[in-house]
Amino acid sequence: MSMDFSEFKRLLGADPRNRDPAFLQARDSSPEFRDAAAQADRLEGSLERALALEVPAELLDQIRDIPRAAALHDDQGAVRATWRRFAMAAGLLIAIGAAGVTWRMNSGWESVEDYVIDHYQHDGAAVLARADGHLAENVSPMLAEFGADVAPELAGLVNVIKQCPTPDGKGIHMILNTEQGLVTLIYMPKTPVTDGEQISFDDSEAVLVQLQSGSAVIIGSRVQRVSDLHSLVQASFVAAAEKT
Repeated sequence: MSMDFSEFKRLLGADPRNRDPAFLQARDSSPEFRDAAAQADRLEGSLERALALEVPAELLDQIRDIPRAAALHDDQGAVRATWRRFAMAAGLLIAIGAAGVTWRMNSGWESVEDYVIDHYQHDGAAVLARADGHLAENVSPMLAEFGADVAPELAGLVNVIKQCPTPDGKGIHMILNTEQGLVTLIYMPKTPVTDGEQISFDDSEAVLVQLQSGSAVIIGSRVQRVSDLHSLVQASFVAAAEKT
């Protein structure tokens, strides 16, 4: 008897890395099952990275010193004050850890490189498949939400445009129709990057572009030389009011 989706979800929630043959067979039985398993696996990876959050060693040492210092005081009021500082420091440590866990759980990515690879593997091919050779007519309105626009030289290459997630909120996923073929461009309005840094994964190459406001990543195949588009992209993004 095949496993129904509700039972699969129950087992998935209990152990996303379940290796039981019946579970694995169900996981591969349909796109719905595979998508649920992929989402659970990404969340599990995010949680594992969050739990690996490092706490500054000096902060831990200072917290450890508080109870030892308290033991040297004879005055009970001083002891109570010292232990209050211990509680506050411990609370701060918990807050720092919680902030790191929250950011990693919310973003799902530990670095820009992780984001680029995960996002492109998730829907890069699907968005590329939507390209139909026609010029997108809503480039400026969509970028205006982020106070940005692009010069006509770049706008004239945009074939597909849609909103997408970025490490720091919403962004824009575009497909450019270039002389080298279809290339992906993702605009990240609030994410700083190392300008010109290159990322290689699978059979793809990506280059990061720091902009006046936000950043972008250009992604293509290894033979497309996406770094050649770096200057065009960097020069084309402007504040919405600056476009002429």
